[in-house]
Amino acid sequence: MNVFNPRILEACIRDVTACLTDLQKASVLLYALELFPIGRCSREIVENSVQTLLKISGIPRVDLTKALVLRAKTRLLAGYRTSAQQDLYSVLTRDPDNEDAKAIIHSRNLRPEMLLLGPPRFSIEIWTQIALFLPKRDLKSLLLVPHPISRIASQLLFRDIELHLTPSHEPTGMDLGDSFDDSSDVDRELDNWHHQRSADILTRILLDPQFAGQVYSLSIYAASHDLSQSLAFRIGMLLNALPKLSNLNKVCCSGSKNFILRVVRCIHKCIPNIQELSLEVADHSVDIEIPRFKHLTHFSLTSEGGDPTSTHIFISQSRNTIRALSIKNSCWNFLAGAPSLRQLSDFEFDGRLTTEMFLEILFSGCQLDSLKLSGSLECCPSPLFRQHRSALPFLRHLHIGITSLGRHVQDYDLCPSISEFIRHRTQLRTYHLLLLCGADNRRIGFDASAWGVLPALSHLKSLVMTVPGDLTIGLAGWLIPRSVSALALHMEGAAMDAVSFMKQISPGIPTSLKYISITNMHIPSAEIVVEYGFPHVRVVAIGHDMWSVIRGHSAEFGRSETLHTETNAEAGRVSDVRVEQWPYRRVRYHLKEWLESMECGDAVWRGVSK
Repeated sequence: MNVFNPRILEACIRDVTACLTDLQKASVLLYALELFPIGRCSREIVENSVQTLLKISGIPRVDLTKALVLRAKTRLLAGYRTSAQQDLYSVLTRDPDNEDAKAIIHSRNLRPEMLLLGPPRFSIEIWTQIALFLPKRDLKSLLLVPHPISRIASQLLFRDIELHLTPSHEPTGMDLGDSFDDSSDVDRELDNWHHQRSADILTRILLDPQFAGQVYSLSIYAASHDLSQSLAFRIGMLLNALPKLSNLNKVCCSGSKNFILRVVRCIHKCIPNIQELSLEVADHSVDIEIPRFKHLTHFSLTSEGGDPTSTHIFISQSRNTIRALSIKNSCWNFLAGAPSLRQLSDFEFDGRLTTEMFLEILFSGCQLDSLKLSGSLECCPSPLFRQHRSALPFLRHLHIGITSLGRHVQDYDLCPSISEFIRHRTQLRTYHLLLLCGADNRRIGFDASAWGVLPALSHLKSLVMTVPGDLTIGLAGWLIPRSVSALALHMEGAAMDAVSFMKQISPGIPTSLKYISITNMHIPSAEIVVEYGFPHVRVVAIGHDMWSVIRGHSAEFGRSETLHTETNAEAGRVSDVRVEQWPYRRVRYHLKEWLESMECGDAVWRGVSK
């Protein structure tokens, strides 16, 4: 009987090829590939075989082109059209008259001109869409890349322009921290550099219409008192440049009342279609008359004192278009009836918190996505929170900050009612309860029970809480939802040793935490926060100071200090940790950009002032 074992033939082939050189083995493999049935299931075999042939040095050019053609055919059958075109381009580069490659191009309706220009490329539109998702720091890096995307990065970087018309900054509430009071911490040379850069940008806008047409957002900062006597000249340049910004959509202006009025009136005359307007008035006890913008959807005003009549009229005129509104003036009451709360998705108010305000918000704010209320509490709103427990059905971001209490305010049910108001809102992403009244917090029912609602908020990302004196610190860490990535704590009670506090709260802290901020506690250094309490964070904030936490053995740079902690697998600590303090300008003007680049975007408030 004729019996043949195929394994004997395979063994014979293996024995024969074992005696051949690498080039001879490559010839045998290529011959076998030419006889190999090409199909969808054979792609991995062909890929591995051709990749092996390409790594053999000295292989003849004819054999190399045959291997690439075989792989191109296999890739086309498997649906990998782009990689197949790259193989065909490689074949035509080595052998422009290769008939097999030309036959594939003709049969598959490929474009020979695309192959001759090189591998398939993305269009400018696709690169633009890709670059839109990159942070500014990455866009700045792309400026050095010899590729069309560098020009796209340049255009996107200058969509948002920041102008500093005076070298010195105007102090605001953010600048009042201890670290920034010392003038040595503010780099005056850097201020002067930004001063000159702003003048160069204004000149470019005046001379280059194409560059001016790319500007989408404009932020202008000017001190209320110009010591250099150059502000008048730069304001003149600015007013001449504004009409050139034909596509301007968003304006942020900070300075004196007269400066803001001149800028806003020029914009209203030349670019009446802007949609976002943010004003920060440095003067005290003044009223500002803002012209009406028919297409305005976002409006923010920060001022101190003055008469709210003009602002009330302006908001009333724009109530049909405004969707996001922010008013910050500690001397003002809520502008009842001016905004249409039914149409707002974002609302912020910093002033006197009254019953009329709470009632209108809870009754009419049915579309609110973010709500931020802060200031002096002048009423007892707990019955309203309990009566309207199902109000604000789409609320995802809530901030309640009380800086002081009216003399007659005694609302012991306020904090419990707020807890009940949010208890079943699992969609809540941001919850801030910041009470700065010290011992007077007891008058509004604030104690350790306010933390009891936190475990129910299972999807929370950002949490800001005042830590009451009667709260067990060891329990506080476990009450924080595991989903929280940004945490800010304001200490209410008596002074506590920082190291002891960190050691007690550390075991319960979520490992997902990337950002930690602690205020009203004496902490000698940021290293203590990382070493003893929050080993996983990337950014530490103490008061108004901020630090980046850098792990690894990279070279030190900037103002940084190095920690050397023992490796602890349970605590997740690392052996080399550095903290680098952020400069003033980064905290003041570029906070959002840097937090997002450090994966701490949840620490940024997602309301009108974002």
